Amino acid sequence: MDVNTGAGKKPERKIYSVSDLNLYVKSLLRREDEIQDIWVKGEISNFKHYDSKHMYFVLKDEKSEINSVMFHSDNKDLEFEPEEGMEVLCRGDVGLYVPRGQYQIVIKEMIVGGIGKLYLAYEQLKKKLMEEGLFDDAHKKDLPFLPRKVGIVTSEEAAALRDMVKGLKQRYENVDVLLVPSLVQGKGAADSIVSSVKKLDKKDVDVIIIGRGGGSIEDLWSFNEEKVARAIFQAKTPIVSAVGHETDFLISDFVADKRAPTPTGAAELVVPVKNELEQTLKYQKRRTVTALQNILKENKDKLASLKDRPVFRDPNILLEERYQLLDENVKKLNLNIKRCLENYNRRLKNQKERLNALGPLQTMERGYSIVMDEEGDVITSVEDVKKDDLIDINVNDGEIEAKTEKVKKCRQRLEN
Repeated sequence: MDVNTGAGKKPERKIYSVSDLNLYVKSLLRREDEIQDIWVKGEISNFKHYDSKHMYFVLKDEKSEINSVMFHSDNKDLEFEPEEGMEVLCRGDVGLYVPRGQYQIVIKEMIVGGIGKLYLAYEQLKKKLMEEGLFDDAHKKDLPFLPRKVGIVTSEEAAALRDMVKGLKQRYENVDVLLVPSLVQGKGAADSIVSSVKKLDKKDVDVIIIGRGGGSIEDLWSFNEEKVARAIFQAKTPIVSAVGHETDFLISDFVADKRAPTPTGAAELVVPVKNELEQTLKYQKRRTVTALQNILKENKDKLASLKDRPVFRDPNILLEERYQLLDENVKKLNLNIKRCLENYNRRLKNQKERLNALGPLQTMERGYSIVMDEEGDVITSVEDVKKDDLIDINVNDGEIEAKTEKVKKCRQRLEN
């Protein structure tokens, strides 16, 4: 849209919409080669890593700041996780986010400034695995005291292999060694180590050594990779990490069941010295023989002492005492039984006398009689008989047979 202000012959001015203006500015920025594919150094602030896997943050220094974005297609190969306050060096294109008119830089590459990116990746993975518990002592497996077969993961040409095998055989020549060769540095080394560990874990080995000689952090980096750490942690066979020199600490050292300061030192951890074992066995044998001899002597002395006691010279002494004690106990028992019987008889007599006092014979002696029917049942009511029934009348000195002439009820029962 063009506008004529009407003031003389001034040129007409173009009016932009907001969107058109932002698009125009964006196109201008893209055409400026000086601000495309540039490197910017700054400190990360307000970092956000969304579920979309795109990264949004601010790059700032002591005087200024710029909005930044790094899309997933560019950040997926980062060897570290950007963090708040991290100093970084970024390569990208300066542009403008049209919907908000926001000046920004689209990051294509990022490296750590101040400290090496490998060291940062190492520290971040170490922290992550530690928080997950992969370094905890509770997960550490004990090494066998005397392994029959030792598995080794290293390069076939490595000097470390010769050192480890030599150390194992010098200490205990009977031990078997099984090598599953692996790359130990460079591209594909981590995958090769993981594959070798898994193969050995399925073999008949008692312990596994993974290792190599010294080198730079780049040379040793495959032992710092997460996939190697998780393969070591998941193995059922105890694993010794023997990587680099004594001052080198790798992720594999922290997650392994034992860390050896050097490949040669791994042999000292894994197998004992045979001659020392033999000397220890001889010493233990001498101690055992001496202890048994002392026990035998002590028991012989006790037996001799017991043998001289009177009871062993004449066992009847002990029996005679027991016989006498038995007779005394029998006498006491009989006396107690007699007293109990007398008490029971006395109580029985008393109960018998009480029963007799209440019995029918005593009742008839006092002038009463008991009337029964022909079947011998006691008649207690006029309803139990009828006219012409034969009845027996029991008195104190005999029975009277009678026949009923008349049966009648009393109008009212006599009360005592």
